[in-house]
Amino acid sequence: MTVELKSANSAKVGKIFKDARNNLELSKNDIAEALVMNIKYIQAIESGNYSHFPSEGFARAYFIKYQDFLSINCDFPLIYDEDSRKIEIIENSISKINTSLMPFFKKGVIVILTTFVFLSFYNIISNNNSAKNKNNMADNNENEQFIDQETKNKIIELDEPIVFDEASNEVNKVNIENKTSSLLNNKLTLNFLDECWIEIYSGNELVANQLFQLDDVYMLDIKKPFKVVVGNADNVEGTYNGDSIDFITNANRLRVNTIIFNDE
Repeated sequence: MTVELKSANSAKVGKIFKDARNNLELSKNDIAEALVMNIKYIQAIESGNYSHFPSEGFARAYFIKYQDFLSINCDFPLIYDEDSRKIEIIENSISKINTSLMPFFKKGVIVILTTFVFLSFYNIISNNNSAKNKNNMADNNENEQFIDQETKNKIIELDEPIVFDEASNEVNKVNIENKTSSLLNNKLTLNFLDECWIEIYSGNELVANQLFQLDDVYMLDIKKPFKVVVGNADNVEGTYNGDSIDFITNANRLRVNTIIFNDE
C-alpha cells in the first residue's frame, strides 16, 4: 500500500499552481508538452499528493520547473519532513476521537505530561549530580598524577641523555602523508550535459538535493558509504577519486538511477 504524501499545506500550494495555469488558459497537456513533463506529475503537484514522485529530489526538481514556467513563487511543501508528518498524523488522529471520550483523553494526557515533566526534572538533577561527582573524581586524579609526576621528575638525573627516536619520527611522517592523501581523496565531481537533478545521501542523511543545467559542475568531498540518485541520468558524467561513474547503465524507464558507493 502506497503512503499518501499529502497535507493541507500541499493541497493549498497545489491550488495556487492550478489557478495560475487556468489564468494562463493552459491545459495540463499544454504544460506537459511545454516542459517535457509527465502529466501525472503535473496532477500530483496540483492535487498536493506527492506519492507519485519516486523521490523528494525528483519532486522538488519538477516543482521548481513548473513554478518557474507559471512565474509564481511558492515554498516547497514540507511533505517529506518526518517530524511534520508525525505531527500531522497525530493531529488527524486526535481530531477523529469521539467527542464523548475527549474528557477522559485530556485527563490521560495531563497525567502523562505531568509524569514526563517530573521524570525529566529528576533526570536533570541526577545527571548534574553525576557530572559533578565525575568532575571531582577527575580533578582528584589529575592532582594525584601531577604529584606523582613531580616526584618522578625530582629523581630523574639531569645528565641523562635524550634519545631521538628516528623510527617514531618516520611513523609520524607516514601518518601525516596518509592524512594528506586522504584529504585529496573522497572527491566526487559531476559535470552536467543538460537538465538533471541529484540527491546525495551519506548513510541515511540527505546531504545534497539540487537541479542542475547545461555546463554546471558540482564537487563534493564525501566518504564511503554514500549513494547518488540522479534524474535524467544520461545528462550527467562524473568521477569519484578519479574513477568514472556509469550513470546510464541500470537507469529505469524514467531515466532515474541510483549509484551506491560501499566501503571496500
